[in-house]
Amino acid sequence: MNVVGAGCIGMLIMLVIVVAIGGYCTDYVVHTCWGKDFPSWADCCIGLFTGEIVVPAAIVCFIVKACDVPTPFFDPPVAATQPAI
Repeated sequence: MNVVGAGCIGMLIMLVIVVAIGGYCTDYVVHTCWGKDFPSWADCCIGLFTGEIVVPAAIVCFIVKACDVPTPFFDPPVAATQPAI
């Protein structure tokens, strides 16, 4: 049995998976390191093109954050306040 278009459907499914994982990892890295939150569609668009970099970066961020290693990204400096006069 020869199914016409089966390869195309498979590639579309793989594209959806890549966009979803790339978008989630982009959101995690950007939120963890810089505290910013982009819309989901922006995360997915960024993740589509930078997924090869962002997925390993998300894994590293997760491991470093789980081990409580002090880093400048995860522990932002506390703003010094002047005492009231």
